[in-house]
Amino acid sequence: MDGQHGPVFVVSSGKGGTGKSVFAANLSLALRQETGESVALVDMNVEFCGDSAHASGMSPYVAGRSTAGLGTGRGIIDLIQNINAITPRSLLTSIPPSASGVTVLNLKGPGEEKREIPHANVGSFIDVVSRSYGLVIIDLSSGYSEMINRICLERANGIFVLLNPQLLDIFNSIKAFTILQQMMFSQQMIYPVLNKYSPKDDFSLSVIEAKIQRDIFYSIPRDDDFFSSALRLNKAGLLLQPKHVVSKAFADLSAKLWSLDLCSPQKTGKEYVDFDVSNNKVAVAVTAGNARIITGTSGEHDEIKILIHQKLFDELDLKSLGEEAIQDEQASLEIKNKIKAVIDRLVDEEVADSVGRGERMLISKEVMDEALGLGPLEDLLQDESITEIMCNGPDHIYVEKKGKLELTSQKFLGDKYLRSTIDRIVMRIGRRIDELSPMVDARLEDGSRVNAVIPPLSPDGCLLTVRKFSKDPLSIQDLIDFDSLNQQMADLLKLCVEARLNILISGGTGSGKTTLLNVLSSFIPANERIVTIEDATELQLQQEHVCRMESRPTNIEGEGEVTIRDLVRNSLRMRPDRIIVGECRGAESVDMLQAMNTGHDGSMTTIHANTIKDSIRRLETLVMFAGLELPSRAIKEQIASAINIIIQQNRQLDVSRKIVNISEVTEMEG
Repeated sequence: MDGQHGPVFVVSSGKGGTGKSVFAANLSLALRQETGESVALVDMNVEFCGDSAHASGMSPYVAGRSTAGLGTGRGIIDLIQNINAITPRSLLTSIPPSASGVTVLNLKGPGEEKREIPHANVGSFIDVVSRSYGLVIIDLSSGYSEMINRICLERANGIFVLLNPQLLDIFNSIKAFTILQQMMFSQQMIYPVLNKYSPKDDFSLSVIEAKIQRDIFYSIPRDDDFFSSALRLNKAGLLLQPKHVVSKAFADLSAKLWSLDLCSPQKTGKEYVDFDVSNNKVAVAVTAGNARIITGTSGEHDEIKILIHQKLFDELDLKSLGEEAIQDEQASLEIKNKIKAVIDRLVDEEVADSVGRGERMLISKEVMDEALGLGPLEDLLQDESITEIMCNGPDHIYVEKKGKLELTSQKFLGDKYLRSTIDRIVMRIGRRIDELSPMVDARLEDGSRVNAVIPPLSPDGCLLTVRKFSKDPLSIQDLIDFDSLNQQMADLLKLCVEARLNILISGGTGSGKTTLLNVLSSFIPANERIVTIEDATELQLQQEHVCRMESRPTNIEGEGEVTIRDLVRNSLRMRPDRIIVGECRGAESVDMLQAMNTGHDGSMTTIHANTIKDSIRRLETLVMFAGLELPSRAIKEQIASAINIIIQQNRQLDVSRKIVNISEVTEMEG
């Protein structure tokens, strides 16, 4: 078997009681007789391990007899546990072949029912078995939720789904087909088998095929005496009554598999999808050996995605479905499932014969991301090491990692796909972006800040910038650990907040102003009423009594705008103990100063400036934007009486962010 592996067939069912183990045992023997190949029957049935051995009348492998020194317990758990010591040669020499040519490997033996299964090694063990034997039949537990079932399915060249001609079995088999389709198995890999069938049953073959919407691959006749006598005598029915009609059915099924070239040895390096057993998540595409996988940047891959996109648009009105999904969480889940089912079907129709399952999963995921999510940005948003994402058109996506910019390999399929992503982002929060309003500030569902610019303001294509939202808000200790400040500074700032001093945080773009504002807000006592005002919500206050407000741009008629200044004025009527404005950048500065001067001590805000003095000058300039014809000295007096503490935070040349100055405003100069 060097350089090749025997095909792996998995016997499964949507529910128990379909006769899987008996079917697996007789099929193993029939394939042995038909092909002359060595056959391994692997009993991976977690619930009723040992049924396959009983049904076949063959003693299972006992690890204690092994000459490889791989364990003393019954079953193959020890072999799986010591997978690094197992090779095809050692496996064959340590396991005595049975007289029938079928070797039964039980997952667990007597007394091992409570032993923990080393899931991480199961896939590798199946690979070794498939390189050791000409054919491998795996008997699984019923259903598809067991992790070990999914791992075995990944190694399968063919999947038998057994059902009986009963209504409950039919319904459960339909669920099984749906689950397997969601796992991106092509229909060509799935073989529905009608077990224990009689023409006298309530459901005819044609009715069953109509209900499951699939052709039955093969039907095994029902003869209760055949199966019961075999089980009673602990011998496979195929060996006990070789000329029986049921035995002939298994022989015909084996001949059919052989004629379809499904039993031929395969090249090693077949493609499969591996499971991260630590959290039950699936890695999208993992390949072994010479298996091919298309990356998201290949032209062929993009052409397939564009084709499926077009067919998806022809079948569904994604825009209206997206708007409907926004209204209701349950509707959103149902719509996503509906769209995913259509995408999976289109992928299966278009590429099932030309690409592997890992590629189909990747294509399906990327089309789903493009249709309802953020396309290639989805994976970047999941990467916790990335703090900012910048799209300079569809082909150039940069990220910031540890303060440094990197060009990624991710790309949108075209500018219209990037524009569609921007539209979905702004639509979710009731904003708009078009030629009349070609710029927008928005946020994602997780709170990440978004800025988008579209043509004609950006002649080279749409521009999208995402400042990622930290899932776990940073604490003051985190900033100390990052060397942004020391313990003495932290203690001082904590006292300033508790003493209800008005604080202005100054700094350049990306210097960490909002992060520091978040941290300082954590020192506000829980019994105070806090009102936050922002363009796009970024603050992550942990207190219970927080009123969050967000500005609103004009609608398509140019009406309905609500500015930061409007919100600051309105907040004064909300009985706030403290007002926190995300950033002062315009006329709202005068209202913020008045709030600080009229009983709302302990308020905080940020401003763009490079030094302490620059922040005061800039604040003075912003007050002038309000249109108040006040002399410069009057404005300075307002600032001096309102602001108590100014904190300067800068971004250093080594891309670290540090507080470089904490100043108290005591009096006016001059």
